[in-house]
Amino acid sequence: MKKVIALLLAVMLLACCFAACGQEQKKPDNTPVQNDGTVNNDQPTNSQGETTPTGTVKESVVWAQPSDVTSLDFHVGKNPASFAVTCNIFDTLVTWDAENKVIPHLATEWKFLDEDSLQLTLRQGVLFHDGEELKAEDVQYTLTRAKNSTIVKNNFSWLDSVDVVDDYTVVVNTIGAYAPVLNALCNPLAGIMPKHLLEADDEAMAAHPIGTGPFKFVERKEGEYVKMEANENYWKGEVASKYLEMRVVPEASQRATLLETGEIDIAYDVLASDVERLNAGENTTVLSDASFKVFYLTVNCNSGTTALQDPRVRQALEYAIDKEALCAAVMYGYATPISSLVGPGVFGYDAAPTANLYNVEKAKELLAEAGYPEGFPMRIWVQSSDQTRQEACVIIQSMLEEVGVTVTVEPMDGAVMDDTIVKGGDFDACSSMYYNLMGDADYVLYSNISPESTSNLSHYSSEDAMAKLLAARSLTDDAERAAMYSEISAIMAQDRPYIPLWAYQNLVGVRTGVQGFTLSPITAYRYENVSVYES
Repeated sequence: MKKVIALLLAVMLLACCFAACGQEQKKPDNTPVQNDGTVNNDQPTNSQGETTPTGTVKESVVWAQPSDVTSLDFHVGKNPASFAVTCNIFDTLVTWDAENKVIPHLATEWKFLDEDSLQLTLRQGVLFHDGEELKAEDVQYTLTRAKNSTIVKNNFSWLDSVDVVDDYTVVVNTIGAYAPVLNALCNPLAGIMPKHLLEADDEAMAAHPIGTGPFKFVERKEGEYVKMEANENYWKGEVASKYLEMRVVPEASQRATLLETGEIDIAYDVLASDVERLNAGENTTVLSDASFKVFYLTVNCNSGTTALQDPRVRQALEYAIDKEALCAAVMYGYATPISSLVGPGVFGYDAAPTANLYNVEKAKELLAEAGYPEGFPMRIWVQSSDQTRQEACVIIQSMLEEVGVTVTVEPMDGAVMDDTIVKGGDFDACSSMYYNLMGDADYVLYSNISPESTSNLSHYSSEDAMAKLLAARSLTDDAERAAMYSEISAIMAQDRPYIPLWAYQNLVGVRTGVQGFTLSPITAYRYENVSVYES
């Protein structure tokens, strides 16, 4: 208890310093699914207890997020800051309803021709923002481009090919049976792009993205904002607000202040420490719900720090971290300790393993067994724009010191950090956050353990784990598939290339008068139904 109190006090001091500076997989059968195009919920939702609106409707809805898009072409800019914007410009073939069931979107119906061929019928009359009609060749071109992309190919490792049957019919062929194929097509990285523009200029979407979504791109000022306007020809009907703007506000405390003063309407990634104050405010409240987002340490299995190449040392690091105390100190109850990269709510999550293994003596025993009884020095890289992760890493630094591991915490720009690691730069460990964009264990496990994946930042390799993962893809029995994912997580727990820490709650601040905004466990928030009333 004394340790937890000390950690809480330390975090409070850190906060002042920084300020000054899940779901059940639904497997479809072969029966075509019909839809009349009147679906209101495009993502899993969370009600904010809205009351009947009064006053006048503002023309614009403005939200603030911690970082800028890396590219408006989401096959290049694969990060949460990017798809937070692009999910409003582009539509996917299918999406989720409020119960996380897959429902029609750009595709009106589908059926499995066999275990590895999914036929989808496209909605007719859907227009891209430049007035050209969406056709089957656009779907084929987009998904093939994603499969061949250096950045997102690991998210489409299941895709074999796409066949055009006619203008409004495509067949998506998977590499063998792929049980979560429909969930994979809900992923915002599977948004459909216009073939005619990309064929002429492969960088067209980065400069001026053109989709079929509810909002059209207007302007971007790097590091400051992205502006959009309503798509007057949106296939689902009238969009609730005329303009939409994303502002880049790195400091969480500043986002909270802008929300309180009314300069923004919605603030993403509210600090857990700010929730009570914002909820007590006259014009602000914080929406909270479970997310598929997990926080963990990536440990470099090929690190120049030789100790980290030993799985016993990596296990020792986990035993030295008190995840319960860490969550209490940093997340104020808005996070859940986890035992694997598969978080609660995601298909394949296993609640049976103990999440918090905290045992200082066990950690010391493993270090001694590996030949490091006195510990060793190491570095942890952490995103300079994320106050919560910086606070967590400083506390982890203190915890590891108890077992003789001397940690240097090195904040750096997130994009620079990722680029350095992906290009093979040497590092010891880094703080990582993974957004599971399809609510399935396959998504996070393949990305983080496949030698082919650019997201395998730990340089981890396990033939046994990969064999099980590829076998699980074709299992049609949900219980068998979930059991296989648990086996993979158990292998990873022994090798421990990643140290799972917690699963996040989504925390989004909203102003009084915001109507129609709903939370999503994948944190890709859509705005076609969102409006803001001024009293």
